[in-house]
Amino acid sequence: MEWMDCTRRWPKNITSTGGTEGVKTMREIFSSILVSFALCLLLIVTPVAADANSFAQAYKDTLTVYGNANMDDIIDENDIEYVQGVIDGTEEETQFADANYDGQIDEYDISQIELIIAGEEDELVILDMANRTVTVPLPVERIVSAAGFGSTRTLIQLGAQDKIVGCRYPTSWSVIWYAAPELEGLPDPGGWGTNFNIEEAVSLEPDVIFISSTSNAGEIQKRSEVPTIAVDSGGDLWVVDELRIIGAITGEDDKARDLTAYTKEKIDEIAKITSEIPDEDKPLVHICGCGGGSGGVATVCRCCGSSTYTKWAGGLNFRESTSNYQVSKEQIIKWDPDIIIIHFGSPEKIEEVVSDPVLQNVNAVKNGRVYSTRLGWGPGGALGQGLVNVYYLAKLFHPDEFGDLDIEKEGNEIMEHLYGEDGMYTDFSEEYNFYRWD
Repeated sequence: MEWMDCTRRWPKNITSTGGTEGVKTMREIFSSILVSFALCLLLIVTPVAADANSFAQAYKDTLTVYGNANMDDIIDENDIEYVQGVIDGTEEETQFADANYDGQIDEYDISQIELIIAGEEDELVILDMANRTVTVPLPVERIVSAAGFGSTRTLIQLGAQDKIVGCRYPTSWSVIWYAAPELEGLPDPGGWGTNFNIEEAVSLEPDVIFISSTSNAGEIQKRSEVPTIAVDSGGDLWVVDELRIIGAITGEDDKARDLTAYTKEKIDEIAKITSEIPDEDKPLVHICGCGGGSGGVATVCRCCGSSTYTKWAGGLNFRESTSNYQVSKEQIIKWDPDIIIIHFGSPEKIEEVVSDPVLQNVNAVKNGRVYSTRLGWGPGGALGQGLVNVYYLAKLFHPDEFGDLDIEKEGNEIMEHLYGEDGMYTDFSEEYNFYRWD
């Protein structure tokens, strides 16, 4: 959906002269203004998302499937009651009340919702994360997963990796090759913007294609004639939107809801403790790394969700940002962080920061509180490495408050719940040089 340009709705027959033609035109103008104003108001009350982040902010936990009439997180009997209320005039029409997407709300929408609840629907109408309405015939048995690694991770979490017929396979440690090694060797049609190979994807005969919201999903769908759904692992880091959209399409919505509830419960365990810690007792945290930049590893400030993890774990950020940026070493000295976290912090990168003569008076360096983790690209939001990172960071930031937390045991349990494999956190922490407590 795009914003209407309300300034370009003037009647074409406007004249600069007086007379009857001019009078009639002014009436038309007045009528046109009213219509345009009403349409603009209609668009204003409907969430509009320009990208994955704004989509997540606009819809939060709302299930963006047509049939979710009351705009909550599930399609159930309450939606039938709501649609009946719309028909009777006792409830307001909502974005997803038109369950069969035929342009009117009536008993046929109730029938569609009943089929969805029973799991017997022939198709679903989805609002994807590029704000496109897409009809997907069901059941979906063959999937091209091309939304980066995010859609593939999500399919693994839902236990639907057996439906993948094409995807990109990681070359370094990843939950994908750990939890689903059978995906190695599958065709890879790409998926990053113009790099998507439509012909190869079509040759795999998919029922649906998952693509990044930054790609031209509409053009891909038009050329492939395959329902193409734009999803991303961005947004508010719960990855609720991607998880629920893919869950609905694969018939795993119950599992998607369970994973969301589980993740929030685990975050709440940490936040319950860190929220009670006064700000003056929270460490100032500088997150850096990945690339090094012209001034060294410490000067590249790492974002992409890092600040949110830091907050949940009970740390203080110096600056909010949604992208990486570079600062000078002089700025780091002024900040004087208590802790420095290096994204992909190899022993060499840690040594580079610890031994830097310019940074010797920085608190984190003086006190030996320079650590490694993996934050940023590919964390899977809170439903992935990000969730165990919150536990890991919480213990780094507040070792006394979390003295009894066995991070390796907890981390392995979390990763097993999310991906079905034991020992993943142990391997994850070794691969990325996590700090280990004796």
